[in-house]
Amino acid sequence: MKMSTVVRSTTKMVSPFLVTYAAYLMLYGHLSPGGGFQGGVILAVAVILLITSHGYQKVRKRFHFNWASLMESSAGAMLVILGLVGLSFGAFYSNFLPTEGGVILPFNVIVGLEVGAAFTFVFYILLRWVESD
Repeated sequence: MKMSTVVRSTTKMVSPFLVTYAAYLMLYGHLSPGGGFQGGVILAVAVILLITSHGYQKVRKRFHFNWASLMESSAGAMLVILGLVGLSFGAFYSNFLPTEGGVILPFNVIVGLEVGAAFTFVFYILLRWVESD
């Protein structure tokens, strides 16, 4: 189903703002309400909005299914590595960074990437299932 020109141009204008807001939530979630999960959901919504407004075939050319899979598995591996590095400092996810918030900032960013990629990945899988019918 093809959306109207107004819907397609509006989603093209709104998506960069959604990505920017998602990055803001991931980077400053440890100082205010928000964080990695909320930022990841908004990041996925930006991609899902483009898919629903422009069509799966067109968006798939620029944002491949394998990229979502690779980003999700990489973020999961980075979470494990962050935990193991903390373990070498005395405790699992130990606060070994001397910055404000410590490991919470990289943890929020990695969780945001993981959640955003996972939601996009699930949406792609559902679209493949719908296409097969």
